[in-house]
Amino acid sequence: MNIIVEKSRFTNELRLFQGIFEKKSLKDILENIKLTAREDGTLELVATDLEIGLMSTIQVTVNEPGTFTVNGKDLYELISKMPEGNVEISENNDLQVIIMNERKTSKYKLLGLQSSDYPVLPEADFSSHISISVKNLTSIINKSYYIISPEMKFTLGGALMSITNDRFDMAATDSHRLAYLNYMGSFNVQEETMSFIVSRKTLVELLKICEEGEVQFAFDKNNLFFKYNNMVLSSRIIDQKFPNYKAVIPDKAEYEVIVDKEELLQTVRRILIFKARNNGVLFRFGDNKLVLERTTPEKGEGYDELSIEYNSKPVKVAFNGNFIIDFLTHVDTEKIQIDIIDEDSSFIFKPVGFQDGDDVKFIYVVMPLNI
Repeated sequence: MNIIVEKSRFTNELRLFQGIFEKKSLKDILENIKLTAREDGTLELVATDLEIGLMSTIQVTVNEPGTFTVNGKDLYELISKMPEGNVEISENNDLQVIIMNERKTSKYKLLGLQSSDYPVLPEADFSSHISISVKNLTSIINKSYYIISPEMKFTLGGALMSITNDRFDMAATDSHRLAYLNYMGSFNVQEETMSFIVSRKTLVELLKICEEGEVQFAFDKNNLFFKYNNMVLSSRIIDQKFPNYKAVIPDKAEYEVIVDKEELLQTVRRILIFKARNNGVLFRFGDNKLVLERTTPEKGEGYDELSIEYNSKPVKVAFNGNFIIDFLTHVDTEKIQIDIIDEDSSFIFKPVGFQDGDDVKFIYVVMPLNI
């Protein structure tokens, strides 16, 4: 195999694959990326961790077709540090990958593995696909993926994606809080509702590869497929039952609070400077005033107040301060609304209005801490 490819173009493509490789893989070959050069001048790149896979195709100069696999992170690091211009990559069926710059003043050799041993990605059929707005999809993922812990598996290790003829929903929870988002559209769904649990890693990788326009979505019995431009991301379906998240979303609120997002964010950050095992912050809602208090016996105590729009009965509640920061850092509006039923029920946080060009509805449900 012998190809010539422009260094910066190849670097940008390889960068999108770096999240696929696991730091500690059970099989050495899963740390590799598979490259296949074809006579039609295309280079196919494939990487997988057996749970998700990514494939892309780019145009290169193919002097000799062929295929090999090589460590994906090493290849990316080397290509990104090569001199600008074209890079020549060759392999002569000896599993030794030679990489040279255009002037042949830099020459490196990487050891590969047999491409025949590389796992085969599931084949996607996009003949009957659903088109999803990249702008809305990335907005939804950005506002929900951080709730899902990378250590979590099965139901809580992913978000529930549901699609009907006119609505796209996503819900993510860690059992202490919930992010629920949706937007209205036309999706031409055959069933009444299609629902899938999408892994956190899949959501993060979608954020990396999608920029604008639309992404095509398809699925089979075991896999989900997302196609964006020259890339196809495949993901195994998490075959578990997602918690009944709708049961924790209150039907209506007794009281509503309007508060400046940035002021509340800076206040919560300030009061959390006392590091302790417990990140609890006491919120006291009063007459057009919100007081935040935090006491840590080993460090000290803090008191902060800010103006709000609220004129109902006093409410005292404690939240994990980091949960509130997570919400506030993923909201783009100037004001947020807090819906209150009582001190013991879940509280709903949501942006007031929409960001320019954003059609996504977002609510964030937080369980209070025991005071």
